[in-house]
Amino acid sequence: MSIDLEAVSRSELMTFNRTLAQWTRLSGTPDEAAAAEYVARALKGFGYATEIVKHDAYISLPGEATLRVQAPEQRTVSVITHSMGKPTPPQGLTADLVDAGRGSIEELERAGARGRVALVEGRATPQLAVNATRAGAAGLVCISGRYPHEMCCSPVWGNPSRRTAADLPDTVLLSVSREDGLALRELCRSGRVEVHATAAVTTGWTTTPIVIADLAAGHPEAEDRFVLFSGHLDSWYVGAMDNGSANAAMLEAARVLAPQRKRLRRGLRLAFWSGHSHGRYSSSAWYADTNWLDLHRRCLVHVNIDSVGAIDADDFGTNSMPQTAGVAQWAVRQVAGAELDAHRVGRNSDQSFLGAGVPSILGSLSRQRDGTLGWWWHTPHDTLDKIDAARLERDTRVFVLVLDRILTDPVVPLDYAAAARDLREQLETLAAAVGGALDLSPAVTAASRLETLCARLGRAAARAGGGAGAAAINDCIHALGRQLVPATYTASGAYAHDPALETTFLPGLQAARTLAALDADSDEAKFLRVDLVRARNAVADAIQQGCRTVDAWLAAAGAPAAASASRARRPVRAARQVRARQSPRGGRSGSAAKPGRRSRRRAR
Repeated sequence: MSIDLEAVSRSELMTFNRTLAQWTRLSGTPDEAAAAEYVARALKGFGYATEIVKHDAYISLPGEATLRVQAPEQRTVSVITHSMGKPTPPQGLTADLVDAGRGSIEELERAGARGRVALVEGRATPQLAVNATRAGAAGLVCISGRYPHEMCCSPVWGNPSRRTAADLPDTVLLSVSREDGLALRELCRSGRVEVHATAAVTTGWTTTPIVIADLAAGHPEAEDRFVLFSGHLDSWYVGAMDNGSANAAMLEAARVLAPQRKRLRRGLRLAFWSGHSHGRYSSSAWYADTNWLDLHRRCLVHVNIDSVGAIDADDFGTNSMPQTAGVAQWAVRQVAGAELDAHRVGRNSDQSFLGAGVPSILGSLSRQRDGTLGWWWHTPHDTLDKIDAARLERDTRVFVLVLDRILTDPVVPLDYAAAARDLREQLETLAAAVGGALDLSPAVTAASRLETLCARLGRAAARAGGGAGAAAINDCIHALGRQLVPATYTASGAYAHDPALETTFLPGLQAARTLAALDADSDEAKFLRVDLVRARNAVADAIQQGCRTVDAWLAAAGAPAAASASRARRPVRAARQVRARQSPRGGRSGSAAKPGRRSRRRAR
């Protein structure tokens, strides 16, 4: 028996969406609290054990901002300021405006940005705020889109700590529309430009809510594990799409799945976060820290949802991992008859659970043809007229189908053969790029063996029914996530959070490419090598732990573990040139294709 997708109701979805879009849900405000109460009442009505958890969060709410050109002419420019930006003194800031290109450190320094206001291409991001702070810029003006997009520009993931508080931006952050930004850039080309800016930003500790709702598994073979289904409740303005449509989809999925409780082999936990937009994922990071032991022991997978069901959104792209991509791609084919670009999860979308070893799937799902979420995203124009009821129903059905598979399949549909293959290929590519600068063969050898072992695990999973055999495979799959995810997706490890800056797979090893270009006898190279050897050891050890986990399962299942080692493919030598795998758009199940034009990752 499978879930009846006809149970997903278009009218219920729009009622939920319309109700949520009546509130401007700034983190820690009465409107957000009212929305949290509404969500909690609905979930209780569906039969979920529901609570509103309140906690301290470091929240930053931008206020009014102005920008006036004072020389060589006088002109007023429409402008916004940003969450986590530095407020100006009451009298404002007067300084020269300089064109700093795309805002790299090198461009800021060449433009002489220190003590001045830098004009840069692109919407405001934490990386641009970091660059401007390091370059000593008094302010930053970002050339945004059709309208300036609201952004939280902290590079600190979640609440700042004593160790990370110094990393907060120390510069005034402003954004203008593309039309106004290009006009300012043209003015800079003519000579000296003086501007006067004001920016009001209120930043500090406040109390914010998280709505948590649990549906216990009722199957006779139920496991003591749960699936986390989460999305943020806070918004910019009324946020009908971001994130009202996703919250509506969460409520409707909860309503549809509640009568299925006796089919569920795993529990379902919903979480509606605060502090996504104004605290740099403060709620999800706080929840991950506070409940780390429970998440590490029991959370099987994190299903995230964001900004679904928009008008004209028929291009499918989402966050994933190779072990989770297949089920998402399958669901999109089933519901929409389309291919899903399941690109690798990045540093966005409340991905606060990687350190606890929780695999991740989904996030935003349907995009515009240009790969964005729409020109209205993070602007006052994110209103109900941007939601298409039919597309919202379609996207919700995809999430319901994915959740139903993960909650009810006897063997949870996570493909660690795909994950091991991807890991081996990524390591071989990196080894070829760095040559003899760093010996990656211990990690490559271990990954090659893990690939062979996980292929055998996958074949066994395909044959398994229910009962003790499926439970043992699920134990193995669960353990693999705890061993591999923190080691390959984080640099800080299991118990901390990496910065809210874009990163790559195997983040602790990527600097090996820099090492290969340095003078091997230089201090810089030798300092870097210390870090890289430690990072390599951490990755190789995690992979070897994974091998031991699958070996133990094979032995318990009656398959001689030693046989797998003899058939393991030989590792490629570090100096050998290896071509990186290029997955086709919507490629084979379990792939993690690099994002292209239609699957751009964004810092949220």
